[in-house]
Amino acid sequence: MGYFGRWLRALVVLGVAAVYFAFVWRGATEESRRSLILAKASASSGDYVIINVKVTAIDVAQGLLHERIRLIPMGRFAVDRATPAVDLKLLINSVSGKQTVVYPKGERIAPVDFTSALSGNLNRYPFDRYVSDIELLVTASVPPVAPAPLAPVPPMAPVPGEAFGEEGDVDPLATALVVGTSDLNESEPVSINENFVASIAGVKFEGRETEDDTYKLMRTSLVVRRANNILWVSIIVMVMMFILAISIMTMAMRVASSPKEINLLPLSLCVTLIFGLPALRNMQPGVPAIGALCDYLSFIWAEFIVATSAIGLAWIWIIRSVKDRSKEERRGG
Repeated sequence: MGYFGRWLRALVVLGVAAVYFAFVWRGATEESRRSLILAKASASSGDYVIINVKVTAIDVAQGLLHERIRLIPMGRFAVDRATPAVDLKLLINSVSGKQTVVYPKGERIAPVDFTSALSGNLNRYPFDRYVSDIELLVTASVPPVAPAPLAPVPPMAPVPGEAFGEEGDVDPLATALVVGTSDLNESEPVSINENFVASIAGVKFEGRETEDDTYKLMRTSLVVRRANNILWVSIIVMVMMFILAISIMTMAMRVASSPKEINLLPLSLCVTLIFGLPALRNMQPGVPAIGALCDYLSFIWAEFIVATSAIGLAWIWIIRSVKDRSKEERRGG
């Protein structure tokens, strides 16, 4: 039996070590699983622009996605990779700041920062999910091949719940890129080769790139959610809070059902957990204020169970103390 016990202890230690190193390895390599790299080339000739888009920050509380964009002209649009040979105009559906950037002919191109809208529900943490669309259009001040002016760009495949167009918008804050006739007069749309990179700790990106063949408008559709490691940490914390609460309630029920003198250890644990559970809840990375889905799944119930157990134990102690005192007084009398 002793020999079997030693082997069992060794297997338990090895199992714990294997789980530990597996979690460490998953944490060290999680960047490759949460990051997104997209590349789409729409140019059919050597005359195009390269647009590199990198997500720099995300603010789910305000519903904003921050990105940095760098434009590189190629072919007849370029003096070199940093200087345009014609006036170029970049249009983007930014929700804050400017939506148009002009790159004058012969001047060096500098990266610019834009902000896109995120649509989602933070209160569904840690299972919250967000969507965003980044739309780009580049025009050059070169007379178009066709003499007739181009019509305004029709919207690409609409996102449900989003309105498009300049008239009759249902949503006055719709974030789709609206391009008017004035943006295309005496200009021609330029083919875009887009490179999109998104990598932020704790956030998993998914998406795809599509293009309007007529007007060369490029759209990147993103889906953003919590990374897998964040999901697991949050779930483990919620389970721990619930198990702690159930354990304390079980201790309180056993003490309450015992006819012996009440042990005040469960009461002290209840009071400690009432203030300790909020700290444990805040261990969840990026957790919002109280009221999110995770609180209704675990935290609020755990606090209620612990507080109820503390109140029950306190009153049981009070009632039994009164009864014991009455018995002693009757004996003394």
